[in-house]
Amino acid sequence: MVTVTQMPEPKALELDPNLVAAGANVPLSRVYLAPMEGVCDPPMRQVITRHGHYDECFSEFIRVTTEPIPYKSLLREVPELEHDGKTDSGCLCRVQLLGDNAEAMAVTALRAVELGAKSIDLNFGCPSRFVHHGGAILLKEPELIHEITARVREALDPAIFLSVKFRLGVMSASELTTIVNAVAVPGVNELIIHARTRKDLYKAEGLNWPAITTVMDDETSGLCHGIPVVANGDVSDFASSCQCRAVTRCQRQMVGRAAFGTPNMPQVLRGSEDAMSLASVLDVAWEFGVELQKFGCPEKSTMDRLKQFLGYANKYRFKEVLAPFFYTFCRAQTLVEAQQLLSTKKTELGA
Repeated sequence: MVTVTQMPEPKALELDPNLVAAGANVPLSRVYLAPMEGVCDPPMRQVITRHGHYDECFSEFIRVTTEPIPYKSLLREVPELEHDGKTDSGCLCRVQLLGDNAEAMAVTALRAVELGAKSIDLNFGCPSRFVHHGGAILLKEPELIHEITARVREALDPAIFLSVKFRLGVMSASELTTIVNAVAVPGVNELIIHARTRKDLYKAEGLNWPAITTVMDDETSGLCHGIPVVANGDVSDFASSCQCRAVTRCQRQMVGRAAFGTPNMPQVLRGSEDAMSLASVLDVAWEFGVELQKFGCPEKSTMDRLKQFLGYANKYRFKEVLAPFFYTFCRAQTLVEAQQLLSTKKTELGA
């Protein structure tokens, strides 16, 4: 029997009706699909961007050590580069790099651009303790993250979009001002701030949208030097998106794992569509399984990823109606069983 790790229950975000109403009046200019390591791989990006009208998706981070990443490795990690840097639905895929060597990062970024990348993101946000001297731990070294950011920006043509993704700090949000000063290099096009510290990992109680406001300016002057800011962290539906806009004043947002319970998330956040029904989400899950098979994933890996997908749908949206089915689905071993279970569930839902 396949064992699936039980994910902790998400703590419900406390919504203030007044803030939600105020945020609804703040325009949402861009919505991004987050670069989730171990989740948002090429097959997932293909499927989610078919249904969600994202302004851009991101690759999982590509780890750069002392040597630049070979061209063939970049193509393996970001096959979109062979298609003008886009998924099959036309969504641009931003290449995300993680590392501590400024020159190797710059050369790797150049190689990605040679292969077709239109935009690059630098990862100073990954909180994993298994990433040695990379990601969010580098926030302890503002001189180093400044050096990396400046060198990559210098190496790239000005037409290539460069963003920097980071957290509020390592231990405290009081570090944020120093961090922003380090990465707000002239020519950087976007700052993406996950509203938690490295210490907070992904804990609900660590979410701190107000901290983003402390470094926001009017995009023409102030601490960020006119660089637009993207708010990341616990945007999961229309109401939370509105409240985030009201609190942070950010008109750009990034969506994480909640996207898998609501594949049409950008339209939902903009108020142009209702969230997909459970029956439609089950269809998207099977579509993902088909995409994984086309990508060459073995049956067991495909089953594990399907369970992961439905696990997030169960966690973020459909707990009451999906939990018993999800428990049964986790015991399935083959794709034939999976398809039969999904079909039966859809029939029960009247779809």
